[in-house]
This record gives sequence, C-alpha cells and structure tokens, in this order.
Amino acid sequence: MKFYITTDLEGVVGVERFSQTYGDEPFRFASMRQLTQEVNACIRGILEVYPDAVIDVSDGHGSGGIIREDMDPRANYLRGSEQVRPRRQAFYQYDATMFIGQHAMAGMVHAPLCHTMSSKNIVYYRMNNIYVGEFGFWAAMAGFHGVPVIFASGDDKLVAEAQALVPNISTVITKWGEGWQKARHMPAQELLEQIQSTVSSACQQIDQVSPVWFDPPYAWEVRYIYPHRAPTRKTQGVRIDQIDAHTILYRSDDMLQLLDAR
Repeated sequence: MKFYITTDLEGVVGVERFSQTYGDEPFRFASMRQLTQEVNACIRGILEVYPDAVIDVSDGHGSGGIIREDMDPRANYLRGSEQVRPRRQAFYQYDATMFIGQHAMAGMVHAPLCHTMSSKNIVYYRMNNIYVGEFGFWAAMAGFHGVPVIFASGDDKLVAEAQALVPNISTVITKWGEGWQKARHMPAQELLEQIQSTVSSACQQIDQVSPVWFDPPYAWEVRYIYPHRAPTRKTQGVRIDQIDAHTILYRSDDMLQLLDAR
C-alpha cells in the first residue's frame, strides 16, 4: 500500500495567528514542531495497519512546515521539486491520500486563518459552481486520478468542508474557530492519540470512500482581489473568459490542464 500525506501549518493545534506560520518568529517553530508531531501520529496510524506501507509526506506550507529531522524516518519527506503534485502521472500509484493541519477555504465565518491558496489575492474558487478551498481543489485532483481522500485533520470549519465533499471521510478536529485569528484548541497529547487511532481506523475502511469526482467539461472560476495579479496566460486546451474585472473563468475538458492555466 502507498499513501500520500498533504500537510499545512494553519490547521494544527495551537495555531491561530498568521504570525505563528511564517518568518523567523519563535512561534512559527513551535507550530512546526506541532505539525511534525501530528504527521508522526498519522504515520504511526498507517503503519499499525500496513507495516510495510510506503508513505510520502508533502510539506505543503509555503515557507515550510515540517521539521524534517524530527519526522518519523519510516516515511519519505517531499518538498519543492520532490513533491508529487496530483497533476503528475506518478499520483496514480497511491492507494489513498490524507490531509494534516489543513485550514478552511476563504470566506468561512469564524474559520481560523482561512484562505484559499493566497490570503492576499484569492477571494474564492468555484469548480463546476461548487465552492472549494485548498482541500477541495487537491481532493478533486486526487479524485481525477482515482485516489480517495480518507482522512483530514484541521479546524472544525475545515472538517465540515471535508465531510460535505467526501462522504465517509474520517476526520479529527484540532480546534474550534471563534474568529479569523481566534480558536479554542484540543489538548495536544489527546489530539495526537486521536489522530493515530482515527487514521488507523480509516486505513481499514479505504474501500468505503469514493474519490472526489467532478464531471467534465470543467469550469473553474477564480475571483481575485487585485485584477492585475490574475493570470491570463494562454494554455493549450483551456478557454479563458474574463467575467469581470476581478473574476476569471477557466474552461477545459481536461482537469489537469486547468492547473497549467493558474
């Protein structure tokens, strides 16, 4: 069995301010230690069920979120060019994917640190008229390759988002949002135990989770805060329509080509 773990920093327990996620602030390194522990709990949960599993862990936070030397060596750390993004053929080889430390999509009420790709430029994504955040976007890409998302951890708004898109997904709430930079958090040790046990259970129920699927043709609508930052480069197989000064609609019969239009 082969698993792909996508990680982010904003959704881990104890993190509720953006200053905890970037730069050289000491708070950021505390956040990174916590993410690494949550990843390790996920790895342990997988190996309880599949001792010989191949596990690839993608460090998906922009400035880096995992302390590599502290990550369980039984899994592979992927960063930068090493990462297997779902657009690549290699993603077909995975049996399931999981999300650790994920945050909710932009615009969610009382969702701590919610954003979609860029908190400075993206208002929303819509895929075939369904609002999706980073979770939904990458879950759809994995689903395009036939790979199900079986587990996600993050704040309560992220969990609701995941459950709405992926029936039967296993989830763990790390914190309950009370504002954009305010949350009530799970006890850290209890959370790690819950992640491990829930992941272990999810690995025994992979066949009960269907890959996320959108029917072609694909219509991907993106609304930008700043019009001059909206990418409009021509991409083969993608039609680009300017809806208004802030909104662009990308259309294609091939979902992977939409990625190249970003």
